[in-house]
Amino acid sequence: MKLIAAIITFILLISGIKGLIWLKSSRAPQIFGVAINRIKTTDKVVAITYDDGPNPPYTDQILQVLHDLDVKATFFVLGKELEKHPEYVEKIASQEHDIGNHSWSHEQLIFKSPTFIKNEIYKTDTLIKSLGYQKAIHFRAPYGRKLFILPWILSSQNRTHILFDVAPDDWECPSVDVIVSRVMQNVKPGSILLFHDGCGDDGGCNDRSQTVQATRIIIEKLTADGYNFLTVSQLLAK
Repeated sequence: MKLIAAIITFILLISGIKGLIWLKSSRAPQIFGVAINRIKTTDKVVAITYDDGPNPPYTDQILQVLHDLDVKATFFVLGKELEKHPEYVEKIASQEHDIGNHSWSHEQLIFKSPTFIKNEIYKTDTLIKSLGYQKAIHFRAPYGRKLFILPWILSSQNRTHILFDVAPDDWECPSVDVIVSRVMQNVKPGSILLFHDGCGDDGGCNDRSQTVQATRIIIEKLTADGYNFLTVSQLLAK
């Protein structure tokens, strides 16, 4: 009996650990509040988003591509990077793109105190607003990860957690063809596409030239396929 009890306890422990690992991921449902990976629609619309910037020169190059193709996107900025390059609030907003909050430091907001998490959100919100941005500031957690405390805080602020359903892993700096292929194979009406103009804090590849090139190709392909491009605010309004 003791052996059976030990086996059952071990199985429950492993299941609990696996459950927590799954629950923290961007694909898992959120315990509190609302998290959106995509919207349900038959209209061919998508939202292109960029994380971890601003990061010259790549943010500028992406903005140029979006301008050339008359496409609006959403930039989820890091407070620590915006503090270095405050001029990007005007650069992004003047082209009618959305600006979102991606935390201050890009630390994972799991296994952190409520005070730490609130400060990560508040500092970045405050900086964005102080630089003249007046629209709603959407939020996306670093890596899209969440467990209990972050969803509870977002819910208490009546704030939707903006996640994604198409992520070509451009942070790993694959080739342009690979980024394009991953997007085109997975995109659907209502998708939220995740790209990166910055590097976060993982010490990974900081060369976003592949993302810049892929952005143009993906937009051209999706446009030819009848898609329109919306900011996150516009997508949520649908």
